[in-house]
Amino acid sequence: MFIGEHTFKVDGKGRVSIPADFRRELEEGDPQAAETGRPRMVIVYGHDAQKQLQVYTYNDYRALAAEIASLPRGSDKRKIMQSLILNKARPTEVDADGRLVLPQALRDKIGLEGMAYFGGMGETFEIWKPEVFEAKNASVASALIAEQGEDFDPLSLLNDA
Repeated sequence: MFIGEHTFKVDGKGRVSIPADFRRELEEGDPQAAETGRPRMVIVYGHDAQKQLQVYTYNDYRALAAEIASLPRGSDKRKIMQSLILNKARPTEVDADGRLVLPQALRDKIGLEGMAYFGGMGETFEIWKPEVFEAKNASVASALIAEQGEDFDPLSLLNDA
């Protein structure tokens, strides 16, 4: 499970260290990682308005692709998922130094320069420009407090599940 938050420097070539605990999860999520030492992952960059990169373990992305393939052929849901999840994705791997090399196009898409924010989301993790994440997070928190009140307990959302 990917949990926690980390911020790391991005160098001029787009290399950024992956948090050690995230690397362990990536290793567990790739059956070839034990022999190669370079776990694979898939970065989903999604629609044009998406401001973050979502990173899946190799196995979790394959499972997601299988779920999409199980949707009825030609259905709107399948077309949307194919377009935004399968088409807008880039497979990659951890380099020998435990870093991720983010291509310029992906850095440009989310405005990433200087620093990268890594946020654990359970089965995935996200990469954001830190200032964009902070603004989005503050907006979500303000909306929840306005709707639920100052003493809002996030665990209460589980009651709706």
